[in-house]
Amino acid sequence: MRRESLESLEALLVFLVPFLLALPFFMLGYLTEEAGNYVVYSIYIASSILLTRHNRRSLSEIGLTRKGFLASLGLSSVPVAVLFMREYLSGNIQLSPDAASWMAVSYTLFFEFFGGLGQEILFRGLILFSIQRWKGSKVALLSSSVLFGLIHFRQGAVGVIRTMLLGAYWGWVALKTRNIVGTTIAHGTYNFLLETIWTGV
Repeated sequence: MRRESLESLEALLVFLVPFLLALPFFMLGYLTEEAGNYVVYSIYIASSILLTRHNRRSLSEIGLTRKGFLASLGLSSVPVAVLFMREYLSGNIQLSPDAASWMAVSYTLFFEFFGGLGQEILFRGLILFSIQRWKGSKVALLSSSVLFGLIHFRQGAVGVIRTMLLGAYWGWVALKTRNIVGTTIAHGTYNFLLETIWTGV
């Protein structure tokens, strides 16, 4: 088996195994959604870094680098700014009741950026770049976007499609800039705004 195909298979296992292990505990009520997310995202982060190093690749090969950061951040922030302006102009913005508490806001900020890092390092980092090396950019972008959309199945069909499109855009940014630090910040900001501001999205 070629090195690139093996690395892609390993990346898909990093996605599947923690998700499938946590799902039964969540369905049986032994694991809350929040705790499950912490467990799964921690595994995604640690496994993506360890697997990259194990395969003797630098972290820059999964987009963890300073190079291209400003371009990545600028391009990644476009959908965040568009969403915010759309909701602002339509008058749908209203602070969440939790936003009145600094403790709740700081916790939400940490949780959303942690989740953003967990998802970006796996989907726009490990999976995207390993499949790109094996099958090319188009297959990599499609694969990582579909998987990213599917893990948001609790948002319903519309949420899955919206997330898939957003993932495709951030994947394009990652491929163009070779950087996922900017997409991680944009992703965390996007999630934070959705949690602290009622936008009707």
